[in-house]
Amino acid sequence: MLHTVSHSPYQIDMNALVNTIAQDDVLVLLQDGVTAALKDSRWLALFIQRNPINIYVLREDIEARGLLLLIDSHVEIIDYSGLVDLSVDHYPQVNW
Repeated sequence: MLHTVSHSPYQIDMNALVNTIAQDDVLVLLQDGVTAALKDSRWLALFIQRNPINIYVLREDIEARGLLLLIDSHVEIIDYSGLVDLSVDHYPQVNW
């Protein structure tokens, strides 16, 4: 399953998201959701500790917010082409 987070982690129930994600799921942070991928983010730490899943963040959205140098090294930066590939490989999709 592909989980996408497009809202600030302060606007959604991140604890529910963490408890919902399974080991084979993938998480993509986009739009305002990219703030969850910042270094020292408590949300990112929660994912890493509880769910060893692959976490991706959309390059265009972090560049638009001037956050490129602040993204944690545990997160892989992808472009729109990478997002399409993940969407094809991981079905269904849930947007948070």
